[in-house]
Amino acid sequence: MCRSALAFFTAAFVCLQNCRPGPAPFLRAAWVLLVVLGLGQSEDNRCTSSNAASCTKCLALGPECGWCAQEDFISGGLRSERCDIISNLISKGCSTDSIEYPSVHVIPSENEINTQVTPGEVLIQLRPEAEANFMLKIHPLKKYPVDLYYLVDVSASMHNNIEKLNSVGNDLSRKMAYFSRDFRLGFGSYVDKTVSPYISIHPERIHNQCSDYNLDCMPPHGYIHVLSLTENITEFEKAVHRQKISGNIDTPEGGFDAMLQAAVCESHIGWRKEAKRLLLVMTDQTSHLALDSKLAGIVVPNDGNCHLKNNIYVRSTSMEHPSLGQLSEKLIDNNINVIFAVQGKQFHWYKDLLPLLPGTIAGEIESKAANLNNLVIDAYQKLISEVKVQVENQVKGVYFNITAICPDGTRKPGTDGCGNVTSNDEVLFNVTVKMRKCDVTGGKSYAIIKPIGFNETTKIHIHRNCSCQCDDGRGSKRKCVDEIFLDAKCFQCNENKCHFDEAQFPSETCKSHKDQPVCSGRGVCVCGKCLCHKVKFGKVYGKYCEKDDFSCPYHHGNLCAGHGECEAGRCQCFSGWEGDRCQCPSASAQHCVNQKGQVCSGRGTCVCGRCECTDPGSIGRFCEHCPTCHTACSENWNCVQCLHPHNLSQAILDRCKTSCALMEQHYMEQTSECFSSPSYLRIFFIIFIVTFLIGLLKVLIIRQVILQWNSNKIKSSADYRVSASKKDKLILQSVCTRAVTYRREKPEEIKMDISKLNAHETFRISLYMSQMTGLNKC
Repeated sequence: MCRSALAFFTAAFVCLQNCRPGPAPFLRAAWVLLVVLGLGQSEDNRCTSSNAASCTKCLALGPECGWCAQEDFISGGLRSERCDIISNLISKGCSTDSIEYPSVHVIPSENEINTQVTPGEVLIQLRPEAEANFMLKIHPLKKYPVDLYYLVDVSASMHNNIEKLNSVGNDLSRKMAYFSRDFRLGFGSYVDKTVSPYISIHPERIHNQCSDYNLDCMPPHGYIHVLSLTENITEFEKAVHRQKISGNIDTPEGGFDAMLQAAVCESHIGWRKEAKRLLLVMTDQTSHLALDSKLAGIVVPNDGNCHLKNNIYVRSTSMEHPSLGQLSEKLIDNNINVIFAVQGKQFHWYKDLLPLLPGTIAGEIESKAANLNNLVIDAYQKLISEVKVQVENQVKGVYFNITAICPDGTRKPGTDGCGNVTSNDEVLFNVTVKMRKCDVTGGKSYAIIKPIGFNETTKIHIHRNCSCQCDDGRGSKRKCVDEIFLDAKCFQCNENKCHFDEAQFPSETCKSHKDQPVCSGRGVCVCGKCLCHKVKFGKVYGKYCEKDDFSCPYHHGNLCAGHGECEAGRCQCFSGWEGDRCQCPSASAQHCVNQKGQVCSGRGTCVCGRCECTDPGSIGRFCEHCPTCHTACSENWNCVQCLHPHNLSQAILDRCKTSCALMEQHYMEQTSECFSSPSYLRIFFIIFIVTFLIGLLKVLIIRQVILQWNSNKIKSSADYRVSASKKDKLILQSVCTRAVTYRREKPEEIKMDISKLNAHETFRISLYMSQMTGLNKC
């Protein structure tokens, strides 16, 4: 009884302070009764046990605590006695008008402009540990305008599916007439990043990746926006008919890159604010994820902005693929529902991604995309029958609990939402907002409850009531007021009703330039100031949300080397640092100065304390050596001679006194190396002598080889004659026997010119004749 009664009468007390006269006497009497019954006592009274010595500290203890600001309350007592539950303060003699007890307010906006999501704006006052509740209603329309954008993978394997698109327009338009009063189509194509190892960079294949298949393909591309959303179905079919296929090397494609651009490039695509936005992604392969780009040396994170120039994605080769979290955020922010139309075994890969990408559906297309139209119709019906919400722009220290109350009476978490919702149904969401403690920065902020796929939201302005409206008790008492919102110039309030006045603060005040988007496209304009979006992969900040801590290059694992801030994708270096990554100390240029005080000898630039020579002929630590760079000597030779006047004619000496007198010191500094350069004549003679000696050495070696070869040949001939002589002597000893001879006619003489025989032949003949003589003797 005590707890419930205390809660009832505490609420009644709040009404005493704010309501018009009427039931006040009854409520005051009720408070007296409560005090008499002693219902205000509590065994675990944290208001008194914490010894809070100020009103602010007292209110932070809990929603049941109040502070007595009455000047003569407990005179001479401890200040901490002023903090207690309301019933105890009244029993101690504190008047109700002197009790600080901020109440919780939930004030819907009067000027309701939303048609599907109500209320569109809510103003809530919270104090520590207090809760506030309100009901959010969502009523789907019967027939939405529909924008359907085809984003097609045009790699070679999708050739048959692209042909099917030629006949999609009219048939799909007729079927969608049952669900939409206004239907438009658009078209875009993608392949992959146009760098190795994703495509072939061979000169013969760079412009035609399909040359191995004898097909005429268009050059590969990251993403091309072909046709903006249009009601002209014939124009859509012509655009599809003109589309050629392309190709790449690796299996995954650059689909997520193209999806993000199609989502954020609102003006290029032609997305309408009032339309249901559908992005149909046709593919037969998986998509690259964030960090895959590092294979190609691309390390700059995707900034999530539109980079279409002449309808071509121009940052494809310089920024990474987006992460799933980043892609999901951009799809939700731009109210995009995605339909994955996948052919082949990769369908399950996309199906597994659905929990990570709210508002997406995956369908499997048949061969040649025969069921594409039916797939789109079924997916659209499923999308409009699901109602889910999520909280964006979470407020520090404030927590939301959302419960969906479905048309069939079931209750589900808000993130799960309700299914099978028709246009005649209304889905309710019970939203509970609680603040644990006051943020150290205080002030006002807001959160957004966004139904997935809807173009309307509910903005919740939260006021942290962490301080007291009255004096702390030591001094003059000032009047306590409960009109806490009157101090916010951007709100207009009257008798518990407030609404946000946007007319006083146009969005132009939140643009860094008139051509730039509001808050750089990364925040919202509230009261003439940018409130930056909260993203999962870093912090967005700055007057126009132009800065972040994640999209600039890193050095040794630190953004901008830890020596600068990231602004619009570029490092803005702190004082004393320079370089594209702020990795170089500004004083590092001193390490590039030579003895003459010149930076890199005037032939290079200083990068992080090291000279990078710009003249290809320059070498050395300071680019000081350059044999081909003596232009100063040749241009100023007439005056350079004056530095060494020996053996000069009188005419030249006179010219030195007139033309070069004023420039003598300058020439001494600039051309001092002219006379220290090496003698070209000496170099010529050295080269000539070395060349001559090398040639002479070669001749001697060749002569020695020839002589050695001839000597070996003569020696072999002599050895042969000796061995032949020994052999003939052995024969002579074996043939000396008596032999019978027969008479015969005298043989015919053979005439031979012995002078024409060589030594060997002469020797053989002599040997033969001696043998014949020996036979006759025998």
